[in-house]
Amino acid sequence: MSEVVARPTGRTYLAPDDEFPADLTELSLAELHVLHSRVGRQLDREYLGEADGAHPVTLERHQELTVELDAREIARPVHTR
Repeated sequence: MSEVVARPTGRTYLAPDDEFPADLTELSLAELHVLHSRVGRQLDREYLGEADGAHPVTLERHQELTVELDAREIARPVHTR
């Protein structure tokens, strides 16, 4: 598990100045989901607590995670019944 994802911080969010993996393709799907959840919670914090809205770093991270999750969904084999 990636150190960024697994590092015990006691927080459920990932602040803009926290470490972020350089290559999301190296993460397992579970790690990717955890990281997406942490970034999503950070977006919530920023939209609710900042008059200017979300931090650009958080928005960029969220976009990167969404692209990687979408790519994995597209690449996943479809099972027919």
